[in-house]
Parts: sequence; structure tokens; C-alpha cells
Amino acid sequence: SSSRTTTTTTTTLQRRRRHQQQIIHAAASSESIEKAKESGLVLAEFEKEEVIKVREQLRANHSEEISGVENDIVDWFVRDRKLDGEAALKKIVKYQTWREENFSKESLNAPSVIEEGKTGKAVLMKERDVLGRPVVLVTLIKHEVATRVLEDTQKLCVKLLDEGLEELKNEGFEQETVMCVYDLRGFSMKNADIDFTKFFISCIFDYYPKRISQVLLVEAPFVFKPVWGIIKPLMGKYSSLVKFVKAKEANEFFESEPF
Repeated sequence: SSSRTTTTTTTTLQRRRRHQQQIIHAAASSESIEKAKESGLVLAEFEKEEVIKVREQLRANHSEEISGVENDIVDWFVRDRKLDGEAALKKIVKYQTWREENFSKESLNAPSVIEEGKTGKAVLMKERDVLGRPVVLVTLIKHEVATRVLEDTQKLCVKLLDEGLEELKNEGFEQETVMCVYDLRGFSMKNADIDFTKFFISCIFDYYPKRISQVLLVEAPFVFKPVWGIIKPLMGKYSSLVKFVKAKEANEFFESEPF
């Protein structure tokens, strides 16, 4: 009975300590997002009426060019370009062309993309992080450059980002961004995919600007160092969104312990 009480007390203390750590991480993560806002890495906030006004002007003056683009996408680019309608239009047209030519909803559900998803190399986690962000988890050991089809991997990436953002849209965008986690345990150079990484960076810059507010690299081994040396300059200021963490630290971003 005494040992049972001691075990219960220990478990309770561990839960409290873990809860406190999660609060600290949530605060730290929130702080990092605030810093990102100051650096222009997270979307600025505007009055809804201001955004709608610019959107309606674009709809009126460029109806053919953006007819197939949903309002929330138009609004996002308007906010990304700080209410500059012409600048937003250029990005919207580029985005729409990219979608139509390579990443239509139909192509994202092609059998080869579904099979790519079944590998488990990249998934949309069922659990959100402590800030309520959808999380795309990539397990690098399951991804080998020699056997992957780049186009299918790219489409799986877009599919998962879309699914995460769709969840947020359905909830009214109380939370607006997605977090990406790369599990690097067991990583070797056969898993180092620079071509896909360049694609992912182009997504951050051009097609999902400021949609990804944090990237965790979990248990990066020494062999990853030269790879990061290539990737970091390509990311420019967005490299500040990347955080190297141990598995224990990554767990503190979640209610459960996925790592």
C-alpha cells in the first residue's frame, strides 16, 4: 500500500513537471513566433474589412486571372503582401499556375501519391502541438533518395500541407500555421534529399508564404551537419524558423510523447 502511494505520488509529480514544461515550451514557442512576426516571417494581422476590400478590388479588376482561387487563398496573399493588391496578384497568379500545372487536387490523390503516403515517411499527425498547430511529421530513415520518385514525394508534401491547412480553415483559422517536424534518428546520407529540400523551400517562399511557423529537427546526427550547411543558405531568413532539438525536447511540444 505504501509503495503504491509512493508510485502514485511520483507519477503525479511527473505529470505536473511535464505540464509545467509544456507551458514553458508553449510560451517559448509563442515568443519565437512573435519574434518571427517582427522579422516578417509570420503573417501580419490586418482588419478583416481591409483585406476584403483589396480582395474585392482584385475580383473586380482581374476576375479571369483569379476566378478559380478561393477567397481564403486570395486573402492570405493579400495579407502576405501587406494589402498591396498588385503585388498580391502576381503571387496569386504564380500560385494558381503552379497548382494547375503540377498540383491539382486530382493529381495529389493519384495512386502513386497514395502509395508514397503508405510508406509512412511523411504524415499529418493526429495530435496537434501545444499551440494547436497541425503537425507534418517526416521520418527521414523511411525516405531513400535512390528509390523515391521526386514528383510523388513533392505531391505528398503538398497534400499533407493542404490537409493541415484545411483543418484550420474548417475551424475558422483561430490558428493559422502548420509546424513541420523532421525525425532525423538513424539518418544517413542515403536519406539526404537536396532536390526535395529545394522544393520544400520554394513552397515556403512562393506557395505557402508564412504558413509554416516552425520546423523542428529531432536528434540531428553529426553526418547531417554538411547537409545543413547546404540547406541553411538556401532558406535565407527562414532558417530562423528551424530549431534543433533532442527527442525529449520535441516531446515537450506535445501532450503525449510521440518521440
